[in-house]
Amino acid sequence: MEFIRDYADWFYLIGAVLFILTLRGLSGPKTAIQGNRYGMIAMAIAVVTTFFVADHPVIWMIGGAMVLGAIVGIARARTVPMTQMPETVALMHSLVGLAAVLIAIAAILHNNQLTALFAQNEAALTAAGVQHAHMSKVHLFELFVGCFVGAITFTASVFAYGKLAAKKWA
Repeated sequence: MEFIRDYADWFYLIGAVLFILTLRGLSGPKTAIQGNRYGMIAMAIAVVTTFFVADHPVIWMIGGAMVLGAIVGIARARTVPMTQMPETVALMHSLVGLAAVLIAIAAILHNNQLTALFAQNEAALTAAGVQHAHMSKVHLFELFVGCFVGAITFTASVFAYGKLAAKKWA
């Protein structure tokens, strides 16, 4: 499956465009079915591409997270009455924001760890021809924005859940 690895960026770009079309399609009841189709195709492209690009141990983590998420999702879908669906969606949406925050933090910490490791062994690595590419300011800004928007999404979704569920703290 070298084909997928060679063209992974293109597959991700196609998936991103389809996700944008998904949002556009979901903006109205007449186009919602087509929007859902775009979303399913985009997610399938993203998941399959990630499976073929990711390292072997990461595939097991992704698969485990998908299975766990499916179990929780199916259990919640069968037990939550339709009248409680809006607050359930808000609560699940808060997890999306939390995931964005955690991913941004993990990416920054990983880069810092690589920078420290390179600094400790700079002479040997440089002699071996290894260069450490520092994270660009654009990438750091992207991570900051992702973390910021994720934190807002998490907080707002938790409060939306609280208001929809008529919790006193919201």
